[in-house]
Amino acid sequence: MKILIMSDIHGDYNRIKKIISEISFDKLIILGDLFNYGFYSNDLKNNDIINLLQKCKDKLILIRGNCDYYYEELGLCAHDLITIPLNNHNVTLTHGNRYSKGFLPEYHGDIFMQGHTHVPTLLKENNIVYVNPGSIGKTRNGSCASYAIFDDEKMIIKTLDDKIIKEMKI
Repeated sequence: MKILIMSDIHGDYNRIKKIISEISFDKLIILGDLFNYGFYSNDLKNNDIINLLQKCKDKLILIRGNCDYYYEELGLCAHDLITIPLNNHNVTLTHGNRYSKGFLPEYHGDIFMQGHTHVPTLLKENNIVYVNPGSIGKTRNGSCASYAIFDDEKMIIKTLDDKIIKEMKI
């Protein structure tokens, strides 16, 4: 199964649309901060983002970020923390403002995915793979806008122009 993972979009409709339209995927995970500091931030593109996500709603797993509000009012279901089976692994999904590497929840999978820092990360420590796809909307610490792909064999973090930042066999 090919899983597309994004985080910290912060209302950048053009970038999320580009990625979703150019990459085929079986599941789409968004690790929070979909909107630019709350849905009602006067950003007219928020409705476009909702319409785009509703088209792939059956493939979507949405995590609530610290800047996200009103998902239920928009017809989208969001989780704060969830552990699910994906590609023969137990994968924990969270935004990263409450749980992160060093502050794991009591139960977590062998893969721990989070956003929040806006910096792409892919590393393995103590038999746990830590993944942060970075941000497609607002980069930090000199990083490029990025997202991740998780398939049956590997995890890859890429820039928007398809350059591989990090890659790991899983």
